[in-house]
Parts: sequence; structure tokens; C-alpha cells
Amino acid sequence: MKQFLQDYNMVFAMAAVGCLTIMMKSITAIVYYKLICQAGQMVTSQNKYMKAMAGKITATYKLKRKVHNVKCIVEKSMYNMRFLGISIASWKNTGIYGISAVLLVLVTGILLGVYYHMPSEWYAVSCLSAVAVVTLLATSEILFQIHRKYKILQLQMTDYLENILQPKLEKEYLHPEEEKKYQNEYFEEEEEQEQQDEAAASLEDLKLFEEFVEEYLAD
Repeated sequence: MKQFLQDYNMVFAMAAVGCLTIMMKSITAIVYYKLICQAGQMVTSQNKYMKAMAGKITATYKLKRKVHNVKCIVEKSMYNMRFLGISIASWKNTGIYGISAVLLVLVTGILLGVYYHMPSEWYAVSCLSAVAVVTLLATSEILFQIHRKYKILQLQMTDYLENILQPKLEKEYLHPEEEKKYQNEYFEEEEEQEQQDEAAASLEDLKLFEEFVEEYLAD
């Protein structure tokens, strides 16, 4: 173990953890981007989790019950969404897990270094390496914006369910008589408008015919 520390393998281990974390963050960013695109078209989305979420709300309204907290349903569904068997809510913390792993390696290495009486230069290199890796991981959040993508995904799904699907279901299952009344009034107004347009067109045709007759008689 002492030879392992002397060869600075602990530094390489922290670097490896950092590289693995960045790779996982890039994968997470791609997954979130695809989910955001699907959430932007939830009406036609084939994502099984999004369809199940919309189906759950629809089933509730079919039972003549009102959904009061759509955001809670969305958050719960996001915890159930899986990628490689891991919740996407957990994937957003990849950077935190990576930083924690680097610090764990550093602390373990320092304790072993004290036990094996490593020189001060070794501690300096190990600590500086850990700081560099942690800084790189923290900076990568600016590039990948994992937490921001997670929040956008949550907002898009909540917006569709709360402002599009929910009002539609309320009218269809909780207030069908109001919806029917609205539709009748709408079609009556349309029919009345069509009759007015037809009458105006007939008057215009009559006026043109009279002008034609007057011009013909004048000749």
C-alpha cells in the first residue's frame, strides 16, 4: 500500500473518478435534452412515463374527482422515471456524487499517508490534485447545466398537465353541461355570422345586378 501511495496512484484514482463523473454528466445532459423535447410534445409523446402520468390524471377525472396538486404528481413521476435502472432525479446529482467520491479518496489517502509517514510534498500534490478535480467538476455544471435541465423538464410537464390537460378534463368530466352550453352558443354565433355574411353577399349581388341593368337600359 505504501508503494501505491508513493507512486501517486491515489492522484490517478481521483483523476479517473473525475473523468468518469464528467462522462456520466454528459450522458445525463443528453437524456434530459431528449426528455425535454418529448415533454414539449406530450400530446403525441410515446414516453411511457409521461403517458402514464397523463393517464393517471385522466382516470382521476373520469371518476369525477379533481386533481389538486399536479406538481406533486409530476415530482413523484420524475422519481419513478428510470435510465439504466437509476431514477433521473438521482442522475441530476451525478456531480455531487463525483465530488464526494474524490473527497473520500483524498481523506482515505491522507489517513493512509499519516500511517505510512508520507513526506509533505506528497500531501501537497494530493491536495492540489483533489482541488483541481473538484474545481473541474464544479465548472462542468456550467457547461452541462444538469440542474437547470431537470427544472425545465419539470416545468414543461407541469405546464402541459396543469394548463392544457387539466382544464380540458374538467370541462369534459366535471362540467359537461357548461361545455355543451358553450359549444351551442359558439355554433349559434357561427351560424348567425354565416347568415349575416350570406345576406350581405346577396345584397352586394343585388346591387351589382341593379347597376348592370341601369347601365344596360341607359345604352
